[in-house]
Amino acid sequence: MSKKTQITLSLFITFFMALIMSGVMGFINAGPGFVAHWPVSFITAWPIAFVVSQLVNPLAFKLAFLVAPPRRA
Repeated sequence: MSKKTQITLSLFITFFMALIMSGVMGFINAGPGFVAHWPVSFITAWPIAFVVSQLVNPLAFKLAFLVAPPRRA
């Protein structure tokens, strides 16, 4: 997979994960009133999630291939 594809994939994955997790956790912690604070939580969470994903992805791929190696053709 090209580096450009990896970064684009990380942008999309972290966008959706930050959006969903900030919404779910906001609702759990503050109830329906969280909606007013959700944009700030999301805008804070997304860059953090992206940076962390760039650091963790190589390890996650190594572990995944170790636990469940791809089938050889």
